[in-house]
Amino acid sequence: MKLKDVVQIAVLTVIGFAIGMAVSMFTGTLGVIGLYASAGFAAFVVGPVFIIMAKRIQKRGAVALFWVIYGLLYSAMGYWIMIPICLVSAILSELIIGDYKNNVKVGIAFSVAMFVVAMHPIIFVKVLGVEGIVKFASSIGREQAEWMANFYTNKAIAIAIGCNIALELLAGQFGVYINKKFFEKRKEKGLL
Repeated sequence: MKLKDVVQIAVLTVIGFAIGMAVSMFTGTLGVIGLYASAGFAAFVVGPVFIIMAKRIQKRGAVALFWVIYGLLYSAMGYWIMIPICLVSAILSELIIGDYKNNVKVGIAFSVAMFVVAMHPIIFVKVLGVEGIVKFASSIGREQAEWMANFYTNKAIAIAIGCNIALELLAGQFGVYINKKFFEKRKEKGLL
């Protein structure tokens, strides 16, 4: 991978992260819906950026670097605890994507990685508990951590998982569609 590739990945990751955060902030205002699917809605803007990047670079490590940078951007915002989540996304997406040529695999690689990111509040509640969340996520106070722990019952987790599986898969396919429609070179000749 050349420096030019790394720069393109970094720039596209920052763009995807910024737009995704804006969407997540908006969906966060939707109350309980945001807790079920905030990252699922953000995936519809991050997905096309990820797919465009992956199809443009097509080099081993590109999607892993995308998710590592994504985690570092979270860290810069004070959510360093997202780095391990994004590392899992990096590994899974790199394992799934293969040679970067198959659009289905590229879409699934994004969907799986974004699903892992989408599950971060549930992972925090189940793995860290209230004390761990307060200790490791400085932006979340005890009251909010307790509220999260009470909210994520088995039923709420099942709903969140179902919503996010559907949304992440659709977002991956939407990203593939956007890339094919607007960014891939057309093979067919025009009428003229």
